[in-house]
Amino acid sequence: MSDIQIIDNFLPEKEFNNILDVFITKGFPWYIADISDYNNDKNTQLFHILYNNNVPFSDYFNKLQPIYNKLNIFSLYKVRMIATMKSEDKKNLYHTDLEFLNSKNNNVKTAVYYFNSNDGGTEFEHNEQIVESVSNRMVIFPHHLKHRTVKHTKGDPFRYVLNLNYVELN
Repeated sequence: MSDIQIIDNFLPEKEFNNILDVFITKGFPWYIADISDYNNDKNTQLFHILYNNNVPFSDYFNKLQPIYNKLNIFSLYKVRMIATMKSEDKKNLYHTDLEFLNSKNNNVKTAVYYFNSNDGGTEFEHNEQIVESVSNRMVIFPHHLKHRTVKHTKGDPFRYVLNLNYVELN
């Protein structure tokens, strides 16, 4: 049995479209980072932190309640929107989102929710599995599994994802 759970059509279409209307618009406040995984990796991306260290960081945090409701969340670590840019030559580095957490507790989860379909995805180091970026797809896995972004090369200028790190209820 795989530790990686993939759920297609995660949200009902109406809820999914309502969230798209909020986050994937020109009015959404994106911030620029010149790193994505490690200092000096030169992987420029856009981001928006919604929740960090037990504190909502954004007025947009509650707009994702339909997603939180479907996950079995006991406690949140971090919630952020990420937009990576099309690229032919950049591969991100394998990482875990919670590098400070040395535990292999399988109740601590990372979840990636894809807003748009493209030829990018998420690759896992331990088995080289690539989960493709498919609109309205959620992938959930134990936080300690090293993974990386697979940059997209075709289609939309950006690959939009929601990244969540949380403790799951038993």
